[in-house]
Amino acid sequence: MKSCLAPLLCLLTGLAQAAPATWYVTPFAGYASELDFNSQEDTPGLHAESAGLWGLALGRQTDDPGSMELLFSQQVSRLSPAQPDRLTLRYLHFAGALHADSWLKPYVSAGVGLTHFQAYQSKLRPSLALAVGIQPHLARQLALRAELRGYGTLIDDDSQFLCDPQQCDLRIQGELLPQLQANLGLTFLF
Repeated sequence: MKSCLAPLLCLLTGLAQAAPATWYVTPFAGYASELDFNSQEDTPGLHAESAGLWGLALGRQTDDPGSMELLFSQQVSRLSPAQPDRLTLRYLHFAGALHADSWLKPYVSAGVGLTHFQAYQSKLRPSLALAVGIQPHLARQLALRAELRGYGTLIDDDSQFLCDPQQCDLRIQGELLPQLQANLGLTFLF
């Protein structure tokens, strides 16, 4: 029986090693810049402070030197001046990346998706993203991922969702809310 299993295990091991790694998952952590909300002229400015974040990317490498992925990240920020509610910010994006052929595996990425704001009320808005990064392989099925990712969230010209109207009279003015993230993670290929 053992003599029958040994060749089968060798064959399966050889097939697993010969098959290219096409799917990947990347857990990451990072730091997000503050968000400045333009308030009405008669109220003080409100902003969400810089904060740590976590996220997860699930993707597939393409035949071209690139990849497609679904990316999720979340941060919880304090609102300043002090508000009773914290701002939870979640991004869910579908992105494509183009990788250069180098040992550092530099890449550029663009994506579209949704931004979920949750404070006094909850608001879901469309957003865009651009990123640059590197993804050098540490082992055959393990890579380091370091990137800078910029988001632009499209908002209503007169949104109010960050604080209780009884406590503050903040309305977001503008149409694009930018934010920058610096992320670091490990990519597991399978």
